[in-house]
Amino acid sequence: MFGCAAKPRFCAFWVLSALAVAGCNSDALEAVQAAPPSIVEIARVESRLFSERVQAVGQLAAAESVVIRPEVSGILESIEFQEGQRVSAGDVLFVLRSDEQRAALREAEANRLLAADVFERTEKLSKVKVSAASELTQARARVAAAEAVVDLARVNLERTRVLAPFDGALGARSVSPGDWVDSDVALVQIDAVNRLQLQFSLPENAIALAEPGLEVITRVAAYPDEEFKGVVYFVSPALDKASRRLALKAWVPNTDGRLRPGMFARVELEVERTEHAVVIPESAVASDATGSYVWRINPENVAERAAVELGTRRDGQVVIVAGLATGDRIVTSGTHKVFEGSNVQSPDAVPAVSGTP
Repeated sequence: MFGCAAKPRFCAFWVLSALAVAGCNSDALEAVQAAPPSIVEIARVESRLFSERVQAVGQLAAAESVVIRPEVSGILESIEFQEGQRVSAGDVLFVLRSDEQRAALREAEANRLLAADVFERTEKLSKVKVSAASELTQARARVAAAEAVVDLARVNLERTRVLAPFDGALGARSVSPGDWVDSDVALVQIDAVNRLQLQFSLPENAIALAEPGLEVITRVAAYPDEEFKGVVYFVSPALDKASRRLALKAWVPNTDGRLRPGMFARVELEVERTEHAVVIPESAVASDATGSYVWRINPENVAERAAVELGTRRDGQVVIVAGLATGDRIVTSGTHKVFEGSNVQSPDAVPAVSGTP
């Protein structure tokens, strides 16, 4: 190599170059240290109610449904309702001609009076030893038989009036006044609709979650933006052999009558409820070979890695079982911009730039 004494111009150039490089490295280091904070979405962790649900498809049915038929044969005299009408248990729906039954009742009552009179006279005679004890016994039996005939005649008369068996809504009648009807003739269908029976089933892997008392949420096509709540009251003791599914039934209130038997329904069954669950967006969770984690922001707006244990996921949300507490601030969007110890800032905290200098 040449010494500086031999090459003064070369040595001066080398010294100046070294100083220039050193100055550049110093500027780069300062630039890194003074880099602006990463702009990310930041949210504060809160606890709230979280419920885990299983979805299914079901159908609504009347709580009770009966096709009404007459108990006795006869000619239909009158119809006491309008089709589609709501009725109460015991309301008269149909009246059959009852002349024959009324006559039979009057005859039975007359025979009962006659039997009672014979019994009274026989009883008086037996007290003075004129009538035998056996005659008194026979007279008493005739009175009992006459009373039974009266009861039967009264029942036959009552059967000429067809009553509503329970509260419900009536369908279309299939007969008219003057028709001859007997026990094979369908008169009208009545459905109990103040509450409806929701019938649905669950797959085999979900049967451990099914039990009476669970809440269900029902949605129907007629009211797509509304929810109708119900409660499971029946869980089948066995799976269906063909479908390998478990049948369930739930009561759904319907006092306003908007729901109709036969409607298909989308069902959500609440199988787990946590009152104070720590729930965060799934976008806040990152993972690597060591597990899942989030970026927690300290009071100096510096990112710290926080390992978390994840629970149930639903609708873009995830339950944090361990690793976070209510009040923690975390990065919910832009996690790829963050590293351990980096400064972060929310877009709301970035000052607006207006005008041109």
